[in-house]
Amino acid sequence: MKTPVEFLKTIYLGDRVCKSILIDGSQHQLVLRVDCISRIRDPSGRWNFYRDENIEDGLIVFTDVSSFKISPLGVIPNDAINELVVDETKVASEQDIMAWTFRLSIDSITSDSTNVEAVLEIVSSGIHIEDPCRPGVWITE
Repeated sequence: MKTPVEFLKTIYLGDRVCKSILIDGSQHQLVLRVDCISRIRDPSGRWNFYRDENIEDGLIVFTDVSSFKISPLGVIPNDAINELVVDETKVASEQDIMAWTFRLSIDSITSDSTNVEAVLEIVSSGIHIEDPCRPGVWITE
């Protein structure tokens, strides 16, 4: 299985939209629904408009979440995903699970059409994607 750093290099989210965020406290998961997740398979690391493995309404699932925050407070991420990065340094969580810090920049469009950048920071032990046509099947490669 790939590390989160390696795995994120296989996901293309350019010009994609965050449709929803689900916080599942009982499962310690945070799930982002994205209008479309594409995969990067070219050895160059470029997307090159590869669409064979597109996942419509795909899920990005962060597992064993120990904390998260959204800045600035009160914004609702609801538009373009600008960036998803992970710190390469693992951090020890409160549950003694080795975890990674993920940071997402997602636009938030307010009712008066003002655009605010929302930054979501998630401390989690892992990440995978899921296809809603195959619920519960983790895609990690």
